Amino acid sequence: MRFWIKCTRFGTGEAYYVNISLVGGLRRDGEKTVLEFVGSNAQTIDVSETPEDILAIHLGTRQGS
Repeated sequence: MRFWIKCTRFGTGEAYYVNISLVGGLRRDGEKTVLEFVGSNAQTIDVSETPEDILAIHLGTRQGS
């Protein structure tokens, strides 16, 4: 199964679609979320959504939390 997430590039507002099966990790750097890709030609991108935003958008939020 493949999942795609729509992120917004930090600073430019440009939409960026990410296949989460290729994301090896993510971390916070100030206000930015840095997505780290896996593979021999790995790269990173900075997005403005927080990890919590990404999960809430694509997996829904828990009721009553």
